[in-house]
This record gives sequence, C-alpha cells and structure tokens, in this order.
Amino acid sequence: MNYRQSPNSSKNRWITIGLVGALIIALGFVGWAIAASRQTAPPKQAVATKPTTPPPAPPPPPPKYNCPLDGSEAATKADTQKRPIVVQIDNAPAARNQSGLSQADIVYEYMAEGEITRFSAVFACHDADTVGPVRSARLIDLELVPEYQALLSNSGASQGTAAELSAASDYVPNIDDARAPDVYWRVHDRYAPDNLMTSTDGIRQAAAAAGLSTEADVNGGPTFKGDSPPAAGAALKSISVPYSPYADVSYQYDPGANAWLRFIGGKPHIDTLNGKQIEAKNVIIQYVQVTQTNIKEDSNNYGLSFQLTGSGKVLVFRDGQVVSGTWQRTARDAPTTYYDAQNRPIALNVGQTWVQVVPADFQASWS
Repeated sequence: MNYRQSPNSSKNRWITIGLVGALIIALGFVGWAIAASRQTAPPKQAVATKPTTPPPAPPPPPPKYNCPLDGSEAATKADTQKRPIVVQIDNAPAARNQSGLSQADIVYEYMAEGEITRFSAVFACHDADTVGPVRSARLIDLELVPEYQALLSNSGASQGTAAELSAASDYVPNIDDARAPDVYWRVHDRYAPDNLMTSTDGIRQAAAAAGLSTEADVNGGPTFKGDSPPAAGAALKSISVPYSPYADVSYQYDPGANAWLRFIGGKPHIDTLNGKQIEAKNVIIQYVQVTQTNIKEDSNNYGLSFQLTGSGKVLVFRDGQVVSGTWQRTARDAPTTYYDAQNRPIALNVGQTWVQVVPADFQASWS
C-alpha cells in the first residue's frame, strides 16, 4: 500500500530540523563564550597574608660587677677599677674612736710600738668622707701598698722609714700631708697629733694632680661565697686577740648578722663616721715573722718589720666557725691567698675583712 505524505507533514519536519539546528548553534555559541571568557579573564590575585612579627626579645640583664676586695656588688665597672688607698690610722687610746674604718674593704691591725697597735685601712670600691686620725707610715707599708697597687696616705714617717719609702717610691706612691696639705685637715674634738683627717676622694684627687693613676686592675685576690651561718648552738661566741693591755682586741659573734662585732679594751669599737659598732664578716689571724729593726720610730722604740711574703699559719673566722690553714704570697706585688688543711682555697664571706697580723708565737683564743 502506498502512503502519500501531506504537504503539512513535510513542513513540520523541516521546522523541527531548523529548531534543533538553531539550538545546537546557540549551545555552541554559549560554550565558545564561556571558553573565551576563561582564556581572557585576568588571573585572580592571591590575597597577601601579612607576615607575623615575632615579639621583641627581652633586653639582656644589666651586667653585674663585684668589688675585688670585699666581693660586694658595685654600681659600675668603674667602681671596681678604683685604685685602692692604704690609710695609716692611729689606735692609741687618745685616737679612739676612729672615723671611716667601717667603710674600708679590708683593715689590717698590727703592733706598732709602745704596746699600741696601728691600722692600715684599705679603701677600694668604698669611700669615706672622713678617715682618721691619720698617722705616720710604718715599714709594713712596703708590703701592703704594692700588694694592692695602692696609694699610701699617711702623715710623715721616721727618718729611717721615710728613707725606705723613698727608695720604694716606684711601687709605694705616697700622698702624705706634706705633699698634699689641701686634702688633710684637723678636727677640734681631740688633741694633736691624733686629730688629722683626710678623705678617700681627696687622696685620689691629689694623686691625679700629681700625675699618678687613680685606676688599678686588682686581680687574684680572695674568692667569695654567700653566707652560710651555722646551725643554732653550733657557732663560736668570741675571739680574743690580746696584743697588749692597751690594745686588747676581741670579737663577739652576732648570729643575726652572721658577723663579728669588734671590741677594743672590752668596749664596743665605734666608727664616729656613722656612730655604729664596727662589724666584720671575716676575721683573719695571720701569723708572720716579726723582727725588730734598727730604725727608731721614737726616742724609746724601734720599728718592726713584718714578713708578709712567703707562707705561714692562718686562722679564718667566718660563719661563726674557724678554719685553720696557711696563707701564701709569692711576691711583694702578688696577692695573699688562704688555703685550708686540704690545700683548698678558703672562700670569704662578702663584706669587710679584718686581718689581725700577729707574731708566729702569738697566743690568740676563741670559744
């Protein structure tokens, strides 16, 4: 059977084909447009992240400086480099009480003559506005001054001692009241000759005016440690150093301060500079050879020579206890060191030290 398409059917077919073709063309155009947009669109900019800044490092702690002769903390490095001063201070009964002794880094006491003692006070980091009474030099200064690279402050000397000091002027620079009268003065609460005073600043100023250095690098001295007081009831109570009836020295232990309170003739030894009793963190009894010389210090007495170079017995009192050992010093310009019975260095407590220089056969006691 033959079928015959109507004209309308053919027409509809072509319309359908046209619509499909238009759709295909439209879809192709859309695809082309999307592809083109992807090719021509600028790349997206990466969002910059702000770098995180680490917190600043804390500043380093300020440097710490310690005084070479007493171990205490110094404010500046310059304080540790001040040239020490050895001041000759009288200890005759008429000279008491003295001024400035409590401010010294180290104080040496030894027999002079006429059954009295004399002090050589060593000022390094610490200063005193008034020091005295200043008296004449002694032969021991030939040992102490070079040990500390120090300046010597005194009021004259006997003819024989003055000659020895003059011969040693290259290592015993002398700023006495004759060379620098402007830095010495007399007070009026006591009689001459026990009323001459000076100051550590004045001595250094006079030294600078004389062309002498006011700085020194004092190394190799004592080592220091923190306080370590003994258990209750284990401490010594007192030390006795009876030089003579006119210089009967003693110390009493103060557990609260872990220090030794100083007495002279049974009475508290007061520093008139501050009105306080002198106290030492360390008391050293140094046994040395003592010889009488042919130098006349006055009409009735000859000068004494102290052998502070070499070695000998030592007793070190600190922390309410005593350590027995030896002292050693290899040369006149070398420091003195202290060793216990096992030959270990004896560390001192931070603070002032009193050195009681006594003859080798001297009888000190403690309890």
